[in-house]
Amino acid sequence: MALIAALTVPAAAGTTAVGQPETNRTEQSPAEIRTARAEVRTPRAEVRAARQAAVDRAAGAATALAEVPGYTGVAVDYEAAKVTVSWKGTAPPAVNALAERVPDGVVVETRRTALSAADLHAASTRLLDSQRAATAPLTVLTVLPAEDYAGLVVEISGGPAAPGADALDQRLERVAGVPVQLQRIHNVVESTAGSRRDDRAPWHAGGAIAAPDGTDYCTTGFSIVTGAGDHRIVTAAHCNKQVGDQVLDGVGQPLGTITHRAPEVDAQLIDPVGEPETAGAVLGGPWNATPAHERYRFPVATVQRPAVGQHICSSGAVTGEHCSTIRATEIAWTCGKETCHGFRASRDDADVVVGGGDSGGPMYTVIDGKAHARGMIDGGSNRRSCGETSVSTQCFSYVYGIPMVDILNYWDARIDS
Repeated sequence: MALIAALTVPAAAGTTAVGQPETNRTEQSPAEIRTARAEVRTPRAEVRAARQAAVDRAAGAATALAEVPGYTGVAVDYEAAKVTVSWKGTAPPAVNALAERVPDGVVVETRRTALSAADLHAASTRLLDSQRAATAPLTVLTVLPAEDYAGLVVEISGGPAAPGADALDQRLERVAGVPVQLQRIHNVVESTAGSRRDDRAPWHAGGAIAAPDGTDYCTTGFSIVTGAGDHRIVTAAHCNKQVGDQVLDGVGQPLGTITHRAPEVDAQLIDPVGEPETAGAVLGGPWNATPAHERYRFPVATVQRPAVGQHICSSGAVTGEHCSTIRATEIAWTCGKETCHGFRASRDDADVVVGGGDSGGPMYTVIDGKAHARGMIDGGSNRRSCGETSVSTQCFSYVYGIPMVDILNYWDARIDS
């Protein structure tokens, strides 16, 4: 997913006096009184929303430093309008400069930690890898960083009297190489496998593309038919490195092989396994929708170039389906080493429209129960809190799309309908 950091703050509306003088209030109807009270509350809500947006933008700038060695994590406190950046060792100048770049009213604090996010990631991987190969009544369910980032919290199932419980924390510490705290919980970590994550031939647009460890990282897009009559699945070129890469679905089953790449439109083609290969349909609704959901599946009809003001929906395997309005076309942005051209869409309420792992998914308009192809999800900007998703990710209030017409023209292909 592409990221465009934004640190500007929308102007907050000031509080204004609302309502009639005391002597006239008895003449107002109940509806008028309720309206007046709502108007009094609205500016306060706008101030709160502006503060939250400011904090989110500051946090976005901070998390953009995640690839810098030493980065540990970012925490926000909306009420205090504070962003805390945790760093292993001495923070680099880029972190200290955040305090000068964030919107007015937002405070940035830096906290030194013993371990970095990379340290904790490697440690938790070692720990879980060792436990999957072990046979024991105690099961490691989840591993997460401790609150102070000085070690790991390991959630396990099984009671204190279970065989192997004695000194388990010490054994896990030796494997992980960092301090470990045990927490016994009764909740079983269930697979999020569903129609999107466990799709199969004929393949739909909107399904999960995952790494061998089961982590969703991209989404299948529209199916196309090449000039030679071959059925292929479109997804974003930045999802894979090269032609020949093997692609898995959300539950680790073979999906296909990358056959073509076009960095100019940030697209690539997958030769899918199975027969028939493609469904000519998209998966809609929430990320965990079932066939009972009214927006679960849409057959694909036509392909059209997007226009400003159109309502459009995008369907990603990680965050699900989001519908918004196209704000501008002929937008240009950097994707990898290329300049991409396309369109941008958002919701009126600036809520989430896309998230990490949705790249490559279909963008369409639903007319008479059919999906009319508009584009391919390429990236997002303006970070927002996600809510429930198939895996932990980052979400955005703007979605950027490559017109499907351009992708079809590049390969002299037609939409699979």
